[in-house]
Amino acid sequence: MSKANLMLMAAVVLWGITIVPTKWGLETFPPFTLMFLRLVLASLIFLPFAWKRAQERLGTILVPWGRIALLSFTGVAGYFLFNSAGVALTSGVHASIISASLPLFTLLLAAFYLKETITVPQWLGLFMGTLGVLLITVQSDTQHGSSVLGDLLVLASELIWAIYVIQMKRPQGEERLPSELFTALTLFIGGIMILPFAAVETWIYGWSELTLTSLWIVVFLVLGPTIMAYWLWNKGIASTSAARAGIYLNAMPLISVLGSVSLLGEHLTWKTVFGGVLVLVGVFGSERAKRIEQPVAVSTE
Repeated sequence: MSKANLMLMAAVVLWGITIVPTKWGLETFPPFTLMFLRLVLASLIFLPFAWKRAQERLGTILVPWGRIALLSFTGVAGYFLFNSAGVALTSGVHASIISASLPLFTLLLAAFYLKETITVPQWLGLFMGTLGVLLITVQSDTQHGSSVLGDLLVLASELIWAIYVIQMKRPQGEERLPSELFTALTLFIGGIMILPFAAVETWIYGWSELTLTSLWIVVFLVLGPTIMAYWLWNKGIASTSAARAGIYLNAMPLISVLGSVSLLGEHLTWKTVFGGVLVLVGVFGSERAKRIEQPVAVSTE
């Protein structure tokens, strides 16, 4: 396996297992506070490096602040507010499988807002994925840590992220920024947007009792899935195709489910397994149909 593929795999593993330390961290921190710490600390570490590198490449940096704020609202603050609240109320298994439905939301929104055509195979994949999500979310098993409300909040976070993806398909100046700087800025601004919610949590529940374990969890969330995974992904994708990279991303739900079962001690019901299979088959079918329709780009270099 090439170095680029190893980097992509490492990034996907880091993203896939994020659900485990997040659930552990929620035993100490309220959800909004944990996300605020993760995002702001990561951006404070990442932003100076990204800004300096952008200055070396561009000289003068023109940041479309209004656009960046809007993207930070949907792609960071909105997504993490709903996702963290949902993860706190449902099981890691449910959250992992529901998160796999993102391409289906993106497909549907692209049809409505970008006027992209949905083919019959894509409609079939969308139908199967929707059935799978419904099969998972309609069951509430508080004994095993899942709830309908938590599932719906995770589902809402995927819808918000799909809106962000659609926004990115119609760039309005942010495409001129280096990807490192764009990511660092959106993480920081999105984290600041979460601050009022974290402050309310602190006012209601008081300060969290910090332990060495909880501090290590925050450190891992900041350095692992937020900084290191991003760096590995961008390094790896620079040397491989987007199609191959997409294959690795499709493995994330499986990694998350395996982590939830093996490290969190969660259980799989037949409804969850069957619903998960429907979601994954629906996503795979939709994405495969899209790739078949797209012309193959031939490099002349």
